[in-house]
Amino acid sequence: MEKRNGNYSSARSGADTLPAGDFTRVDGEEYYKISCIDRMTPFLMNIPSDTDLWMFIASNGGLTAGRVDPNGSLFPYLTADKLYWSNYHTGPVTIISANVPGGKNLLWEPFITRGDEFFDIERNLYKNLAGNRLIFEEINRQLGLTFMYRWSACDEFGHVRTATLNNHSGRSVNLNLLDGLRNVLPFGAPLALYQQSSSLVDAYKRTDLEPGAGMAIFSLTSRITDRAEAAEELRANVAWSTGLDDYSVHLPIESLDLFRKRQPLPETAVLTGKPGNYILSSKVVLDPGGSARWHIAADSGKSHLQVARLKSILKKEENLDSIIEESLLKSRENLVRIVGNADGIQQTGHREASVHHFANVTFNNMRGGIFASNYDIPMADFIDFVYTRNRPVHERHREHLKSFPETVSLDYLTKKTGKTSDPDLIRLNYEYLPLYFGRRHGGPSRPWNLFSIRVKGPDGERALDYQGNWRDIFQNWEALALSFPDFIPNIIAKFVNASTVDGFNPYRITREGVDWEVADPDDPWSYIGYWGDHQIVYLLKFLEALTRYYPGKLEGMLEEEVFSFADVPYRIKGYGDILKNPRSTVVFDDEHAFRVKERVRSKGSDGRLYHDDSGEVYHVNLLEKLLIPVLSKLSNMVPEAGIWMNTQRPEWNDANNALAGNGVSVVTLCYLRRHLKFLDDILKGLSDKRIVFSVEVIEWMRQISSVLNKIKSGVESGNDLGGAERRKIMDALGKAFSQYREKVYSSGFSGRKGMPVSDIISFLEAALVHVENYIRKNRRDDGLFHSYNILKISNEPEEAFVENLYLMLEGQVAALSSGLIDAEEAVEIMKRLFRSPIYVEDRKSFLLYPEKELPGFLEKNIVPEEEAMKIPLLAKLLYRGNTEVIAMDADGRLRFNSDFSNAEDLSAALGRLGRKEDWREEISRDKSRVLDLFEKVFRHESFTGRSGTMY
Repeated sequence: MEKRNGNYSSARSGADTLPAGDFTRVDGEEYYKISCIDRMTPFLMNIPSDTDLWMFIASNGGLTAGRVDPNGSLFPYLTADKLYWSNYHTGPVTIISANVPGGKNLLWEPFITRGDEFFDIERNLYKNLAGNRLIFEEINRQLGLTFMYRWSACDEFGHVRTATLNNHSGRSVNLNLLDGLRNVLPFGAPLALYQQSSSLVDAYKRTDLEPGAGMAIFSLTSRITDRAEAAEELRANVAWSTGLDDYSVHLPIESLDLFRKRQPLPETAVLTGKPGNYILSSKVVLDPGGSARWHIAADSGKSHLQVARLKSILKKEENLDSIIEESLLKSRENLVRIVGNADGIQQTGHREASVHHFANVTFNNMRGGIFASNYDIPMADFIDFVYTRNRPVHERHREHLKSFPETVSLDYLTKKTGKTSDPDLIRLNYEYLPLYFGRRHGGPSRPWNLFSIRVKGPDGERALDYQGNWRDIFQNWEALALSFPDFIPNIIAKFVNASTVDGFNPYRITREGVDWEVADPDDPWSYIGYWGDHQIVYLLKFLEALTRYYPGKLEGMLEEEVFSFADVPYRIKGYGDILKNPRSTVVFDDEHAFRVKERVRSKGSDGRLYHDDSGEVYHVNLLEKLLIPVLSKLSNMVPEAGIWMNTQRPEWNDANNALAGNGVSVVTLCYLRRHLKFLDDILKGLSDKRIVFSVEVIEWMRQISSVLNKIKSGVESGNDLGGAERRKIMDALGKAFSQYREKVYSSGFSGRKGMPVSDIISFLEAALVHVENYIRKNRRDDGLFHSYNILKISNEPEEAFVENLYLMLEGQVAALSSGLIDAEEAVEIMKRLFRSPIYVEDRKSFLLYPEKELPGFLEKNIVPEEEAMKIPLLAKLLYRGNTEVIAMDADGRLRFNSDFSNAEDLSAALGRLGRKEDWREEISRDKSRVLDLFEKVFRHESFTGRSGTMY
């Protein structure tokens, strides 16, 4: 050890040691330990609980936590990047003043980076196998002390920080200790307000210290509003402690600096107009090998009754430490039980794999929920569900449902509701999913998704609830269905009843029904359109699972006329308008949205379903519901390319937003093939039957079938299509879909009639010929498959061309999943994948797409002069010095106007220019050529060979 500048300092022990992970035991419980955690880049963790308590915490200690949702935060709810810095001003803080041999008194601040230069330290991180306990440890070899604190939670006491100080110095030590929580929020501070106007929120903050209880109460002096009204916030956040024999509580943040300066700390009972803190000071004496242990608990949203009860417990209860530990243990056992119900507990020869599986199931349950009581149905909740969804149905069956036992089995309920022959009640029974513990995903790394954990009702009873974005929740339910296969028909019903008459799905699924996006021009994350992603294959996986677990069950459901449509007030434009601008294809129908809202107000959330002329929910059979998305995808099929993504949203991944409009999905084409083959196999056993469908759906299918059959022989020959031929097929398919939409949007369904199943089989088999051929056409020269392509449309002449994008992992997964690839070919694809640029050897994993070097700022928006001069309009603009569209920079490079972020901006500028008489002729003649050049420049790769940010 060296002495530098009057301070003790040393090279850190084990300076060459890298972070490492292994299993270990702490207090009799197994944990996974990452040693030397401070040598890793900070990362974010989600610490689950068995209740509505939530915590997001960084590996360096920065955190946010609370109850229910971000509005119930104990510490400011910040984005992930800010959480990594918040450990300097928010959350736990510890300062230890210790005497060392030689008479020096040193200050040790565990987990603060600046302590590294003074002490020989080691920092480690531990997480228990259930995932709900996290321990931070700092070993100070110079002082011979180890400080560690553990975060865990329980419903009774909230978030509990358990701190332990161990003496391994071989001598007795006298320590002055400061420990606590900084920047604790009052309850009721609006999320957006404290994120944007925190100084205003500070003015309303009040912290009260309850004498004799050691409890701080963090509240608002009133609700924060600019309205001319009185408003009180009657809930508060609290913090308290137990375990230290003699301690004082300090509220001002200035206590930290005063302690560092060895000055007296303020005794303050009330703190106003400033951030709240809960800081303990105490003298601690540790014998050799001795330790001290204490708890600090913090909870959110407590009422006056709850705070008064807690105050009484703190004053009277003498065995509080053991009560806390018992409650924390119960919380862990509850969480393990929840995960175990979904088969999350396994033992394999690979310990990491077993623990990883437990974590996967935990977070899957947190997203999609867990069936609360296996296949038992609480009738009170089912009746409430029926009332929420459809009050007239509830009224019709109220007495009948009240006669059921308090708890019934799923099978019992299904049989009893089936006997009523009421399609609405049968539909609601199908859709009923008694899920618990689920919540919409979100967090500091996805702050645009505001989660809400609704696991308790108003009286503290267990609440059955779920919500989630379409692709997320069905992804979670796919895994859950493996543990609860009897609910697969219900999940299928929920899936198909939420899809629209034009074959798409709304944005969000909830217990109450469906939800969709409404555009807000002031919110860049607000947009409308149909994602359509995961729709085909996710539905297919449930269908496949049902046939695997219960052969014949699906066939029995196909003719049941108890399924519905979501009545989303989006209107997809006509095919001609889609061709003109594939990026602007969906209109929000405000008038229809109002009618839907009125239906919801009068009858319940079933008002968001499609209704017939009589004002009742329009019911169809399951086969019609399965057929419509197939027709929708085939109607948007681009021969030899894939499925056209022309509903303002991408397929599969929001990272593909730029592809919406001119992108074509091979991924969806591959999954469509698997779906077509599945339906074909199922229906062959019903080929002699005749099933009833909506008239317009039959007409739509026959039109698509006619188009496919006319060109079937040419496809089977394997000949490549030209641009004109491709466009002709696209037009025929797209117009058939457009005509169907126009009829149904304007007049609804006109009636129902029978159609031979054999006709559907013929249609499916014709479609398979095309889909399989087009998948093969997307085989790359390296033996792998394209994932997405770019569609280029020309109206004079009428042609459609396809450009391939770079290699992506999604296309390989989809091709392997399509059912078209045999075993030998699949093995070859896997070998090629491992040799491809998307495999990274040092990570032993695949990238979604190869790493690529993006252009620097000045490399973007370079217009090749030779190309620009070929367009008379641009040449004239440059000659006249008009910079509205294009200009030359100081380096002699041509650039488009930097205000253009996309082709729509340029098109609008050309439109404005075209209103001037001396530019009209050039705009009319050259506009499309200018837009084409802009797109090439925007994509960057066409001239430089390097990919830009758009694709």
